[in-house]
Amino acid sequence: MDQQFTTADVEQAVGVPSVSYLGTGTFGETWRVVTAERDAAYKIIYRDDADLERLRREIASYRRVVSENVVRLDDVLPLAVAGKRRVTLVFEYIEGGDLAQAIPRVRPTADELVNLASGLLAGVAAMHAASLLHRDLKPANIALRGGGYAHPVVLDLGLAKLMDVESITRYPQSIGTPMYMAPEQLRGERALKASDLWAVGVVLYEAATGKHPYVAQGETLSWDEFFRRIAHKPTLPDFLPASVADLIDRCLSDQPHKRGTVAKAIRRIKGE
Repeated sequence: MDQQFTTADVEQAVGVPSVSYLGTGTFGETWRVVTAERDAAYKIIYRDDADLERLRREIASYRRVVSENVVRLDDVLPLAVAGKRRVTLVFEYIEGGDLAQAIPRVRPTADELVNLASGLLAGVAAMHAASLLHRDLKPANIALRGGGYAHPVVLDLGLAKLMDVESITRYPQSIGTPMYMAPEQLRGERALKASDLWAVGVVLYEAATGKHPYVAQGETLSWDEFFRRIAHKPTLPDFLPASVADLIDRCLSDQPHKRGTVAKAIRRIKGE
């Protein structure tokens, strides 16, 4: 998606000159807004029909997620941006960029990879403990606090559900990013906790190798070919730490029950 708002649009909406564009996602644009009170990331939702009052009620569920590995959601605001009323989610701003930016630059060390895995699992566990699924975990939705692989922070907090789009997540039109979505999600079935574990496996493989486990860079696949590939686990490189290799292998099982639980995955990655 292309950027729709200008710096002037956002400055006028928030009433301060200290704004900078961070990126565009499935549901809208994210801008950094610095005021005397806080340094925040404003996610401005594109949808004109977003229900502000319902989102304000729903935010209570998201505030129950307390983890250093999950971004903090502070508020829901109405903003007039570029002549239209826009619902805006206000998150803490995390300095350091995201995993999608880091992957092309440098591979993590073995210790960093273990810490990345541990942090991702901790973040997912915190969301699941609050009865929330992410549904769209991918490198662009994982910040790296301080810029290091060892300190991942899960972003977006399951916005597919918060924005009430579950009804249109049907194959072949899917909400989320197909390259990171579990087979059951791509078939239009109900997302599960195990669906987030599949995404953890794909993300870790890509972070470790610089490559997606099923799709080469720039490659275009038919749905039939994509489903054929994800039915088989990828070959894991020998340099992976044993605990991470085991985690990826379990997470990329095409049958959800074979992925295990997040709690068990955390114990394994810790060597317990």
